[in-house]
Amino acid sequence: MTQLSLLWPKETPLKQGTLSKDTIRDLELNGIVQAMCQQTNYHESVRSVLFQLCQNESTIRYRQTVLLDLQANTHLTAELKEILPLLDELTQFNYLKLSQGGFLHEAVARARELELLVMVVNKLNEAFTAVSSPLKSAGLIALKDRIVEFSKQADFKEMAIALPEFINTLRSNASITIGVNLDERLRPEAAVLLSVNPEQFEASTLLEQLFGRGESKGLAPLHKPPVINQSGSSREKFSPLMVPLFKDLAKVLEKVAEPIAQELRKYVRLNGRFLTDLRPELIFYIQALSLIQTLEANNLSLTFPTIAPSDQRICNVKEAYNLLLAVQKLDATIVVKNDITFGEDGRIAILTGPNQGGKTTFMQSMGLVYVMAQAGLPVPGTVAEISPVDAIYTHYPIEEQLALGTGRFGDEAQRIRSIFEKVTRNSLVLLNESLSTTSLGEGTYLARDIVRAFRQIGLLAIFTTHMHDLATAVDQLNSETDGDSALFSLVASKPDEAIQPEQKHNYRILPGPPIGRSYAEHIAAQYGISDNQLQALLKDRALLPSKNDKDDS
Repeated sequence: MTQLSLLWPKETPLKQGTLSKDTIRDLELNGIVQAMCQQTNYHESVRSVLFQLCQNESTIRYRQTVLLDLQANTHLTAELKEILPLLDELTQFNYLKLSQGGFLHEAVARARELELLVMVVNKLNEAFTAVSSPLKSAGLIALKDRIVEFSKQADFKEMAIALPEFINTLRSNASITIGVNLDERLRPEAAVLLSVNPEQFEASTLLEQLFGRGESKGLAPLHKPPVINQSGSSREKFSPLMVPLFKDLAKVLEKVAEPIAQELRKYVRLNGRFLTDLRPELIFYIQALSLIQTLEANNLSLTFPTIAPSDQRICNVKEAYNLLLAVQKLDATIVVKNDITFGEDGRIAILTGPNQGGKTTFMQSMGLVYVMAQAGLPVPGTVAEISPVDAIYTHYPIEEQLALGTGRFGDEAQRIRSIFEKVTRNSLVLLNESLSTTSLGEGTYLARDIVRAFRQIGLLAIFTTHMHDLATAVDQLNSETDGDSALFSLVASKPDEAIQPEQKHNYRILPGPPIGRSYAEHIAAQYGISDNQLQALLKDRALLPSKNDKDDS
C-alpha cells in the first residue's frame, strides 16, 4: 500500500526547513506547544510540525483543507480524539519481537494488538460513515478509502470473527489453585499446582471467615508480590517467575497459548502500522483544533491565510495579535491588534518607539504568524495573505558568552554574520535591539550596512531599534541601494493615539517617521521628569536659589 499522510500530499517533496534553537527560544514556541496540549507525551508530535517550516504552497493548502474538514465534522473529530489512547497503545506493539518471548507472550501481545486494530478500524469506519459534511480534503478522503479497503479484506473479516474466542480463552486463566504439604510442625514443605481457574481469588471479610465464604475467597488477607526498589528511584514488583512453582504455571499456560499463537500467525499481514504512522499527525490536528476552539470561544479571531507564491514575499494580516499573549490572557478586550503589511511598498521595517511600547511583541507576532501559517493552521487576525518563507532567523539580546572571549559586541557581530551565511531572498529576519552593545554612533553606522545588505538580498525583515537616525534615513537608503525590498519606518505607541489617558502606551504599531525627541518629552512628562516638572519639584523643595538670593549675589 502507498504511504498515507494527512500532512504531506502524495508525490509531493518534503520541502521544509528546521527552525533553529535561537528562533524557537526567541519566538517562545514551546509556550505555544504547551498551550496546544497539556499532555506532555504529545508535545513532540506537535513540535515535529510547528518547528518545521513547510515551504510548499500546495502542501500548506492540503493541511488547511484537512483542518477545515475536521472543523466541519465535529463527530469525526471527537472519534479521532477517542482513538488516540488506542493508537498510543497500538504503537507499542510495532516494535515488539513477539516470537522471542515464548508462545504465551506472543499470543497475549498479538491478540491485544489485533484487538486494538479491530477497535480502531471499526471506530473509524463508523465515524466516516456518519460524517455530516462531505469531505473535501484529499488526506481524509484517502484515509477513509484505506479504512474501507482494509476492513473488507478477507483476512481482517475472518480475524475479527475468530479473535473474541481467542481472547476469551487467554483471559479465562485468572487464578490458580495450589496444594501445600505441611511437615509435623505444620510448616509448609512442598507445593503443587492443582488447577487453573477462570475467576480471581479475593480477600474474605471477618464475617465470611466465621460463617462461610465464597468459592474464590480465602481464609486470610490477599497477599501480593512485594515491591522492590531498583536503582534507588523506580519501584517494581517482585517477579513471580523467580519462584519455581510459578515456572511450572508458565509451562502450563504456554501449552494453552501455543495453539492460539499458531492460529494468530495466519494474520501476520494484518497490522496497524499505517494507523500508528498517522498517530503524530492526528495528535497535531486534534491539539490544534483544541487551541483554535479555546481562542474562538474567547472572541479571539483566527483566519486561514491565502497562500501566495514564495517569490512574492508578502505578509498581509488584518488585526493581527500576538498568539502567545493571547493564550496567556484569553481576553479579547486586552489583546492589542495591529495590521501587518509587508510587500511591494516595503519589506524591511525599521521599528522604533519607547521601551515596553509593543515593539518586541509586534515582531514576535509576525514570526508566530509564519509558524502557524506554514504549519497549515489559521493565524491570529481577520484576513491574511502570506508567502511562505524558507527560514526565520532571529537576533535577540543574550547573556555574554565569556568562554568565547569575544565580548558582548563581538558575540553579537558573530551571530549577525552567521545569519548572512545562511539567509536567502525568501527568508524572514527579526532583529531585536541588535548592535545596542556598542555606541549609538557606531551602532547606527553598522546598522545602515546591515539593512543595505537586506535590501540587496530582497528578504523580509524587522529591525527593532532605538536608533532613530536609522529610521529617518530609510528614503536615503532606498535611493542609494539597489534592490526590490524597500525599507520603511514603523512606530510603536504614538502618544497622540493613546486609547486611554491613563495608559502609558497604546501598543499600536503604525507606519510613519520616528517620533524622536517629541516622544521622549511626552514620556518624560508621564513619569514626572520633564524639565518643567523637575524645576517645579526642586523649587517646592527649596533646592533652587530664590530671586532675592540671586539679587544679593
